[in-house]
Formats: sequence, structure tokens, C-alpha cells
Amino acid sequence: MNSSIEQSLLSGVTIHAVALSPQATIPILDATETVGFGFRQYPTVESLLESAAPSSTGCVLVACDDESPQNANLIGRIKSHFFSMPLVALPRSDSSATAVELMQLGVFSVLGQPLEHQKLVSTLSGAVELSVRNQSTVDLCRDAALRMREATEKEIEVLQLIMDGKKNKEIAVLLGITVRAVEDRRFRLMKKVGVDSVAELVALAVSGRYYDQGFASSGLRSALVPDTNHGVKGIEVWTPSDDETQLVLSQSCYRDAVAFRDASKGLTFRRGEGLPGKVWETRAPGFLKELITSDFVRSTVAGAVGMTTAVGFPVFHQERVQSVVLILLDSRHQMKAAFESWRLDPETSCLRLSGGTYINCERLRRLSGYISLPVGEGLPGFAAEQARPYIGARFRDDAHSVRGIALAAEQLISGVALPLTDSGAVISDVFLMFNSENTPMFSLLQVWKPLGDETGIQLVNEYIDGIPSLNAQMNSVSQNPNISIAGRCWKSRTPIVVDNGGTSAILRTSGSPTVFGLAVPTIVNGRVVAVTVMGN
Repeated sequence: MNSSIEQSLLSGVTIHAVALSPQATIPILDATETVGFGFRQYPTVESLLESAAPSSTGCVLVACDDESPQNANLIGRIKSHFFSMPLVALPRSDSSATAVELMQLGVFSVLGQPLEHQKLVSTLSGAVELSVRNQSTVDLCRDAALRMREATEKEIEVLQLIMDGKKNKEIAVLLGITVRAVEDRRFRLMKKVGVDSVAELVALAVSGRYYDQGFASSGLRSALVPDTNHGVKGIEVWTPSDDETQLVLSQSCYRDAVAFRDASKGLTFRRGEGLPGKVWETRAPGFLKELITSDFVRSTVAGAVGMTTAVGFPVFHQERVQSVVLILLDSRHQMKAAFESWRLDPETSCLRLSGGTYINCERLRRLSGYISLPVGEGLPGFAAEQARPYIGARFRDDAHSVRGIALAAEQLISGVALPLTDSGAVISDVFLMFNSENTPMFSLLQVWKPLGDETGIQLVNEYIDGIPSLNAQMNSVSQNPNISIAGRCWKSRTPIVVDNGGTSAILRTSGSPTVFGLAVPTIVNGRVVAVTVMGN
């Protein structure tokens, strides 16, 4: 258990159990006593909902059976009542299909029979830690909403334009007031809500919006962050300067995030500076879950255009980081996605998770931290062994997906593993990205390899919305190196991004055309052995 919140966990925490059998109740009582939590049992869901407050901290243990409609109704009623307590399910059978179904319904964990003491202690502790974090988030958002209600309509008007990426002079012209008046309104608002910077003001406003979806005092509905159906808001490629002193932005695409594009012009990063600089310095993937509350250099404008999360990874060419790729995300909606970095331990020849960010995939996050993968096993182990990118899908049936059930439960239907090497021979890190069924970041995943005579490249894997392409299986698609981003990537040995049609478009062998995406080379001993394409 996390010692920093241990005292909070032991104060006012109750494990609520519904309709448990005597055989299950005894070991659960022993586990709750071990960790010092309270315990209360209810004969029915109705009695639980009548007795426990929606703001309760702890978790709910509920017995489930194999009837899908009944499980969905039961879990739905409990989840709609409690906003911070996770559910732990105790199915009456050990069916893996039932376990997957329950996790897809949103339970925190599924406990199989027989109930083991250490497993119970670990599960209950983890559920309560999540409950405390959930409650803390709700409290922070509620506080932000209350603070933002002190704002006047004119102050909100200025804030809206700030978060639209407008500068003081532009705001003054739009509102027909002086620049000094704009500054005064912003200063008064910051003083009212108790923040010291515009970045903090943006973060506070967004948090308040999460809580009540608007500013009640002014009657205005919040339009602070534009809505979008696209999880990926932008892609950047940063390249070291000729003297290797700084990274410069060599390629980018931002969909509709015009303000972010403008803020990125002329920007550079030294080693260790910003996310690109940290990836460059560590020679390994990097992750920022909350852009508006971190040291992200462009945090203010990120909040304005709806960017919340960023991941970055290096591309090597003969022991040198030749570029850093950044993927900028909007994780505010009900999207699911996961990014991971797995590192090889040369002494054990096993890979372990070294970093990652999980968007609404808490179960996968918990599981992944305990797994060690030998080279050749799992998506990262297979990519490391082959020194080639690997696309996985239908994870429950994928022989190379050790976490298949967890991935399926999170509704992650496809993923790509990119081997990273800084020596040209040994794969030191593997970067993984997983797509969800309903909100895929990249609906198209492809792997291309050079033809034997090196005159072009050939499609060897293609998945569209998690479904394999027959064209790829038949190796029936090849292309000239001057056509599409896959060919340009192979020819230039550098990542390529695209956000338009024409000759730079991504080749999609079936379905609608793809015009937004990224091509990444895998380089071993100075030769491009594969190109991975991710697009929409």
C-alpha cells in the first residue's frame, strides 16, 4: 500500500459486500481485518443503495452469476450511485468469458474461487487506493467549480478568448476594449480564484468544467475546450540540429489545433528540456499524462485546444537519436488507449514495464506492472526477438499476447509494438501503443518491408479497425518509394507525418482513404528493415 495515503485509507474506509455466501464472507472478513478496513454486508443491492452515501470511500464486493443482462443491470445500478467506489466482482463460476464480460462492464477486479488471503488483501488495498484517488479528483474538481463561480461574465469572456489561443491585442480588438482592460480582467480573475499563472487558470477552469460542465454564476455553458471525435490531436517530429545542441521541429500536423501550431513555430528544446528533450536525453520513450498541470512548455495553449496527454519515443540510426516523435492526445472523452515502454534486462533476457500512460485502462495498468516477459513472449518480447515491428489484434486469440484477456476486457482491439535500438543490434526498448474498439487513435495499422532487390517496399501486415487485410496476407501490395508516406519513410530513413491527400496520402488497400498519420522506420545496422504506418 502507498504509505503516503495509508492514513487516509485507514480512516472512514468501508468494504461494502452484497449478497455474499458464508463461504466467501469469512476470508473477506479476515482480509479486511488484516488491512484495517471496516466491513459491512447487505442482503440486497437496494439495501446497499439506501444505506451507503454516494460519496463513500472504499469498495463494493458483489456476487455475480452468468446471466449477462442481470450482471449489466446490477453493476450499472451500483456504478450510477457511487462516484468514487470501484466494484469487485465475485462470479459464481470460473468462466473466462464471464470474467471478460464483467471487466467490460467496468468492475475493478474479478476474484476467482477459492479466495486466497493475499490476493484479497492486494485487491482490496488497490481498490481502496483507487477510491481515494477518485474522491480526491472529485473534490479538486468541485473546488475548482466553486472557485470559478466567482468569475464575472466579462472575466469569463476574456478567459474564453485566452483559451482560444488569442493574444491580449487580439482580445482587445474583438471585445472593443483596451489591452489594459484585458489585462485587468485577467488579473482580477486570477486573484479571485487564487492562481499565479495563466496555465494554472486554464487548469482550474478545465477541472471546474469536468465537475459541472459550465459556469453557473454567469449562466454561460462552458465552451472552453472544443469538442472533437479525434483522440490524436497532433503529431510532431523533432530533429537534432547540425551541431547536436538542440531539437528543432522538422515536421508536424495538428488537425484543427491552429493555436498550438502557431505556438510551436520557432520552438527549440535542449537535452533534458521539455518532453522532446527528455526523450532525447534518456534515449527512451517518455510520457506526460496531464499537460496542463505539468511542466509542459506549451501547457496554456494545450489546454486551449484540448490537448491533455503526450507521449514521445526516439528513432535511432546507428547509435544516434536521429529524431523524436511526439503524439499529442485529447483524452477528455470516453476514449480508451494505452502507451507503454518495455525495457530489456540483459542479465535475465526479460522485458519489464519501464513507463507508460493508460487512458481509462486502469485494469491493464495494474496488471502490467507485475509482468515480466522473456524475449519472444508477448507483444514486446516478440518485437524484441525479431527486431521488427509487430501488429497485434484479437488479443484473446493472439499467441503473442500474454495479457490477452485484460486487453480484451479493456476493449483494446489492436496494437503495435515498435522495437527501439541504440546499437544497431540489441533491442533495448520496445514502445507499445494500443487502440480501442470504439475510439481508435489510429484505425489503420500497417507494416511494410523492403523488396528483395531494394527497388520498393511491400505490405506484410495491415489491420483496419482491428481486422486483418487479405491483401497484406497475400503480400499483393507493393509500391514505388516515391509514393505515399511509407515509401518516403523507407527512402529517407526518417519518420514522416501527413495531414492531407494527394501524393503524400497513406495507402489504404480497402475502405475510405486515409489522410492523417505517421510512418516510422525501424533501422538495424544502418538499414531500414521495416516501416510502420499508423493512420486515420
